[in-house]
Amino acid sequence: MTGFIVTAVLLALGAILFVTWPLLRSSPQGAAAQTLWAVLVAGLIAATALVLYPMLSHSGWRQVAAERARAEGDGTAIQALLRATEEHPDDVPAWLELGRGYLRASQWALARRSYRRADTLSGRRSAVALAGLAQTIMFENHGGDNEAALALFERALQIDPHSPQALFYTAVALMHQGALEPSRQRFAALLALDTPASISDVIRKQIAAIDEQIAAIQSAQKTSATTAIHLHIVLAPGLEGRVPAGAPLFVFVRSPQAGPPLAVKRLAATFPQDVILSAADAVMSGNSINKGQKVLVVARVSVSGAPTASAGDLEGHTDAVAGAAATRMVLINR
Repeated sequence: MTGFIVTAVLLALGAILFVTWPLLRSSPQGAAAQTLWAVLVAGLIAATALVLYPMLSHSGWRQVAAERARAEGDGTAIQALLRATEEHPDDVPAWLELGRGYLRASQWALARRSYRRADTLSGRRSAVALAGLAQTIMFENHGGDNEAALALFERALQIDPHSPQALFYTAVALMHQGALEPSRQRFAALLALDTPASISDVIRKQIAAIDEQIAAIQSAQKTSATTAIHLHIVLAPGLEGRVPAGAPLFVFVRSPQAGPPLAVKRLAATFPQDVILSAADAVMSGNSINKGQKVLVVARVSVSGAPTASAGDLEGHTDAVAGAAATRMVLINR
């Protein structure tokens, strides 16, 4: 950049000298007037150069500095970007570039400072600054403090629904929270952007995996609806004092022919309470409730806290049919 400036100045001086030299060599009688004309022409050339450069140039001074900084190493890049922000302290793109530079160099505090400056200068309307701040929080805390970071990503999406960083990180967070449909929507929006083929392939695989999970859940929900057993569990009068504080309530579904439980739920021993068990509550794969199956339901208050029966437990049972709409009452009375 310095070489370019020196060359430009020398060329401008050459142009001024080329035009004004004949005026300065004119007759002594009009020397004062010719000198004035020479000064005016020199000023006009300089002013014209200053006006035409930003109009005709394809990149500004700061953009050139930023591009050169990116082409060089992180250390050199940061130094160049620092100079750009010092010369133009209100330039949002320069602060954003500086934030990226510090982010690549793992200088979290400085990256945060740069992104905050860009956020302030933009009037809190820069999605890039908000996404950068969120990334800084996540990286600095090794993935922790996700709530603060995700709040910033969500704000970034409100400003720019196509922010790649915000789409990616919120899609991953939603997936981990079990919100598969919203997660899929954001991965799909990210895929619609102009992303490299290698990244697009990864996103497509992730969407396919989410589709499989959604299909499995829908299948399980359908199975649960057809095998549901609706229960109303009541404790017999006079047994309230026999329930230890914090004791668990285990509800089992068994086949009348014995064998391992077909379904189990562990609940707090509070009464009365309504419970639904189905094939979704199976303990072992391949050993679950079938639609229309006749079963035995056992509700047990465990004084030991273990699911196996022991002295002092309180118990009740009833028979039921899987998938029946009617609610069966289980009276714990022994």
